[in-house]
Amino acid sequence: MLKKDIEQYLKKLAHSNEGQALKEYFEELIGKLTDARSFGGESFEIEGKASIKAVAILEKILRDLELLKRSKKQIKKNIYM
Repeated sequence: MLKKDIEQYLKKLAHSNEGQALKEYFEELIGKLTDARSFGGESFEIEGKASIKAVAILEKILRDLELLKRSKKQIKKNIYM
C-alpha cells in the first residue's frame, strides 16, 4: 500500500465514529498503563519503563490522528509578491 493511500485511510478514520472510539480506547489503555498498581513487585522498574514507552507510542498515534483530523489551511498568495 502506498503512503498516500495510508494517509487517506487514516484521514477517513480520524473523521469517523470508529476513530473517536479508537481514541477513547487508547485513552483508557493509557490510563491502565500509567497505573503503578498494575506493575509486579520484582520487575517493577522494567515494567514501568516498558509501560511508559508504550504510552508514548499510543500518544503519538493519537496526536497523528488529531493532526489528520484538522483540515489544512489554504494560504492565499499575494499577487504582488
